[in-house]
Amino acid sequence: MENKMRIMLGMSGGVDSSVAALLLKQSGADVVGVTLRLTEDDDGTNAENAKKVADALNISHITADMRAEFQKNVTDYFVQEYKNGRTPNPCVVCNRTIKFGKMLDFAEKSGCSHVATGHYARVERNPATGLYALKKAAYLEKDQTYFLYTLTQERLSKTLFPLGSYTKPQVRELAEQYGLASAKNRDSQDICFIPDGDKNRYLKQFLNEQPGNFTDADGNILGTHKGIFHYTVGQRKGLGTAFGKPMFVLSINTKDNTIVLGEAGSEFSEGFYVEDCNFLPFCAAPDGFECLCKVRYSAPDMPCRLEKTENGYCVRLTAPARAITPGQAAVFYSSDELIGGGTIIKSFSGKL
Repeated sequence: MENKMRIMLGMSGGVDSSVAALLLKQSGADVVGVTLRLTEDDDGTNAENAKKVADALNISHITADMRAEFQKNVTDYFVQEYKNGRTPNPCVVCNRTIKFGKMLDFAEKSGCSHVATGHYARVERNPATGLYALKKAAYLEKDQTYFLYTLTQERLSKTLFPLGSYTKPQVRELAEQYGLASAKNRDSQDICFIPDGDKNRYLKQFLNEQPGNFTDADGNILGTHKGIFHYTVGQRKGLGTAFGKPMFVLSINTKDNTIVLGEAGSEFSEGFYVEDCNFLPFCAAPDGFECLCKVRYSAPDMPCRLEKTENGYCVRLTAPARAITPGQAAVFYSSDELIGGGTIIKSFSGKL
């Protein structure tokens, strides 16, 4: 009897993971769909929707309770970063600790050789070196490699992205063609544990609002802010005070509870520092390595040069970039291949 590849697929009940299940099933794999319960207010709807798709495709489906792990690794981190005046990236942390951490462990214990998700990305193996490469999705508009830079060679070797060569319209077309219940589902929001999208309302449950001063770079008081977690570096709208001209958040200082503002143009930086780095094709990028970087999911790729520091890298840009935000991920590419990434610590202007 032929041994089928046994794959655990993360299923949210949405169209992407549903079509990923379809494609894996069509490939002949033995697919085990799993829906992760991540939050206390999870009402089971996602699991029910995923189960309907699994039943339609005649694949098995299970649920896994990872609420404790998710709170410890993702939501607690999210709150703490805002408390520290930084802007977190929960999707990056969730991928590292939950989807390609705990779920991969769970898959191996369940007899699965691989995990799969509905991410738009591609994994390719170089037969000459045996190394795996993480590459941008064919459909660049939905490419999600930015959130996957923490994957390692070991994890890449056990990971499948069935949607990597498909466009979103093609995915929806397949879902409709095969009558999948998720065909008309809307795309999920950015932060899954804040369904209404009101980040400030969510944070108020855990953090006290402590008003403080808006200042300029010289320390002159410009106004009063509502509490540092309401703001992020680069922000212009929603400052709550009329300054008579556009003003941008340049830095957030937790020690004295002040937020430094600057006029248009001052939000641009020539470079930044990153720490907690991970590189996929090598242990560390060589000093002076030239590549492309992305400092936000929606940002364009920008040419840069990496210079080693004691705890990470100094990233020098060939052209200034706006709103480089501490706490966010900076991800590095060579053409369409993801080389690695790290957490932005601070930005700088001028030559250092």
